[in-house]
Amino acid sequence: MPGVMPTATPQAYFEEALRLLAREGRNGLRIGRLCAALGVTSGSFYHHFGSWEGFVAALLEHWEREETARLVELVNASDDALERVTRMKYLALTVPHEAETAIRAWATVDPIVDAAQRAVDRGRVRALGDVLASVIADDALRERLASLGVAVLAGHQQIAGVTPVELSSLLDEFELLVRAHADGAWDPAVTPAATVAPWRTAAHEEQ
Repeated sequence: MPGVMPTATPQAYFEEALRLLAREGRNGLRIGRLCAALGVTSGSFYHHFGSWEGFVAALLEHWEREETARLVELVNASDDALERVTRMKYLALTVPHEAETAIRAWATVDPIVDAAQRAVDRGRVRALGDVLASVIADDALRERLASLGVAVLAGHQQIAGVTPVELSSLLDEFELLVRAHADGAWDPAVTPAATVAPWRTAAHEEQ
């Protein structure tokens, strides 16, 4: 309609912000860039968020909520140990890695972002520990393995482009390590190679 200013939903702002973070890092995330990409004026931005600080708080809340949803899906995936670990691999591959790499860099200079990142990673360690509980009885060992699994994810984000090794291959190695410590809940005849194709293919299709 004539005279009606274009607008965008908060969700659209969040999605575009993550795209900008993935492409250009924190320095590329600006009000003007966001509004230009969405075809709206800065008035739309301030209408939704009030200020830059309000936007950052809302963006981090959105990101935490999205990652929490992944954790809930992981924990509730199945009672079957193999299926849950397979689901863990798939969810790890579908994390928005480029955007999260930028968030981790941002966290080094912004305590609010750092708190959000730490909360997400703590939730991941807890969720992975819950997944491993059905095959690893020892509490201390389970916590170490869960921490290692999250470290594999975070570490690969930091070396992306440095090594040709894909995250999927590292997750296969992590599964082999878990199997080596498992309390016999898995059939040793079922190897990661036998289950890798479905979740790896699905993850690539979503990228």
